[in-house]
Amino acid sequence: MRDFVDRLEEIYAWSQFLDVPRSDLPGRQAIQELMIAPECHFGGARWVARRDMRRESTGIISPLNYGPSLRALGWLFPVESDVSVFQPDPDIDPILDEFEDAIRTELTHDAFNKFGPVTVSREDAARWGKLWALDGVTEGERDVAFARLGGARASSVRRKGIALIIAAHKDLAEAAPTADALGTRMADLPASWREAALRPEISTRWRELQVRQLFRLTLGGLFFWTVGTLVKGPMTTRQIARSFLDELSVGSDLPKSAVSWAPGTGLAGNPVTLLRDIQTELQRRPRDPTQLVAAPSHGLAYSLAEAPREAHQFESSDRLPLARARKDANSWKHLAPGEFLVRLIGNWIMAQHAYWSVGRGLANARTRGKQIMRLRIVMDEGGWTLTPGTTTMGNPPQPTPDRLETAVSLLTECRRFEEINP
Repeated sequence: MRDFVDRLEEIYAWSQFLDVPRSDLPGRQAIQELMIAPECHFGGARWVARRDMRRESTGIISPLNYGPSLRALGWLFPVESDVSVFQPDPDIDPILDEFEDAIRTELTHDAFNKFGPVTVSREDAARWGKLWALDGVTEGERDVAFARLGGARASSVRRKGIALIIAAHKDLAEAAPTADALGTRMADLPASWREAALRPEISTRWRELQVRQLFRLTLGGLFFWTVGTLVKGPMTTRQIARSFLDELSVGSDLPKSAVSWAPGTGLAGNPVTLLRDIQTELQRRPRDPTQLVAAPSHGLAYSLAEAPREAHQFESSDRLPLARARKDANSWKHLAPGEFLVRLIGNWIMAQHAYWSVGRGLANARTRGKQIMRLRIVMDEGGWTLTPGTTTMGNPPQPTPDRLETAVSLLTECRRFEEINP
């Protein structure tokens, strides 16, 4: 049964890539050989190897793609526990019948009727691709999809989140705003909305999450800069702090205390905008190193100013909650900038790096992973130094994906955005 489902999934993907080579489906490279083959035999060692690979990574319902979402959104239910066989929600039988009607004249083919090895010609797959095309979404499918995405069948939190996206789209009053523009408006305070009354209450939680993202990316950026600084050779914590200040103070005077970095009354701006600015500077890897300390410094001051006094429920106690960082920063704010940075580097960067490197390394070892040693910075006689083999800064950090682009894409397909004339 599982082999049969995997076969149908690959046939569908193959047929879509034959019809529209740039179809928005995962796994095109995995089946590249089929794009020019006259036929495909679904049986034997070659098929099993490709099937098993797609099942874990590039398949439509693999864990890395849409598998969990299909279950979480209520499209599929387990037939029995611990069997990995699923069936569709009976409520969507009418739209499945409608989908099947499009290819009903082709259903006598062995590919749709027979377990075990079968052969499908490229000509058949290309013909099927036009019959069940990705863009042939019906009104019934749109209604069922939205009910599970952000309607009556969705969880309360997701329903509110989807309502926030729709409200932000309406408030922007643009024909096709980008996901970035929507995310920014979603995180704006009421005064920045064109119609403050449109701003849903959950916008505050979205903003809090973006502030947390900003704080994590700021620390990631500082760690990235630290690795690049240590490429020159070992340094003590004070030397690292001095180097940071030297780069930050080019063309400006430093304050006598670090109070400007510590929690205050809040700063003007939007956390999503700052996230984008820091990410841009990190991706550029500018020759001028001051750009790699200026942007994170602003992000640090902003996220600490917006930090809550009590930890959010979505924060893990061992991942330096913003509330804990705020308390630390408050206790350090009257120190000289160099002393403030000594504590920040030791407690927030080096300690967190060591903690997570050891934890992830042990987890990797338990699963017989290949990369057990994850530490990039260790303490040596001359101070902090890079681990053997670390010769470059590596790749810059990235904020955790928020699936906003996916949500916007699905809402567009469901036609839930009002038509707006710019």
